[in-house]
Amino acid sequence: MRAIIVDDEYLMIHKFTRLTAELDDLELVEGFDNSEDALEYVKQNSVEAAFLDIEMPGINGIELAKRLRECRKDILIVFITAYEDYISDANEVNSDYYILKPYTKETLENVMEKLRLLSARQKKEIYIQTFGRFVVRNKGVPVRLTGKAKEILALVVTRRGKEISNEEIYSTIWEGRPYSNACMSVYYNALRRLKNALRKAGIEGILVSTVRGQTVDTELFDCDYYLWKDKKLESGHLFEGEFMSEYSWGEYILATILREDRETVNR
Repeated sequence: MRAIIVDDEYLMIHKFTRLTAELDDLELVEGFDNSEDALEYVKQNSVEAAFLDIEMPGINGIELAKRLRECRKDILIVFITAYEDYISDANEVNSDYYILKPYTKETLENVMEKLRLLSARQKKEIYIQTFGRFVVRNKGVPVRLTGKAKEILALVVTRRGKEISNEEIYSTIWEGRPYSNACMSVYYNALRRLKNALRKAGIEGILVSTVRGQTVDTELFDCDYYLWKDKKLESGHLFEGEFMSEYSWGEYILATILREDRETVNR
């Protein structure tokens, strides 16, 4: 588990580093004496847990936790403080643990037991692959999706929880065909096949129909494209130059990915 420690006292960072050195599943990647540098680091790097002092100059630990969660909503937050007065504040930001100074190695071992359980629960059974070809896996097994039904889901997934109208889905996937009620029946038939396939696989909840169109429930699955966008994993481990290569409309998103990838490398 990749983690950072943020404390304005250097001795506290040194102590934490020493006590966690032998915890095999905790990789302390950086220590920071100010919140600004820590926040910038998390924006650019994969971090799974943050151990935060609360009373710090500038951005305090409570505010830093809020901003870290805006960057990475699943980051695990552990407060380390000498005061019990902040427990209610920590609860408001839904922190995962609260350590009082002074603490021991045994304390940190107990914390890691809890964080391991939380991390395991965050791993979702449904995984959607967009880099290369589009594949939906449930518990590691590919879900059988074919034709336009599969393409509809692929397009909706790219919107990451934002609604896309039925008309836009039709005009994108059936490009060049006239729009009419009669033509839209082709779309609705494909949509029905998609829903039946998802229901058969036991994952019908990922697709949500609205009054105007379709969206996906992003809380139910992980997706390589989303992870890459959030910088939760190094892009080189995920992206190899292709994005939904079977769909022509994917080329427009691919161009954006390539541009962002180059900008990241050049920083």
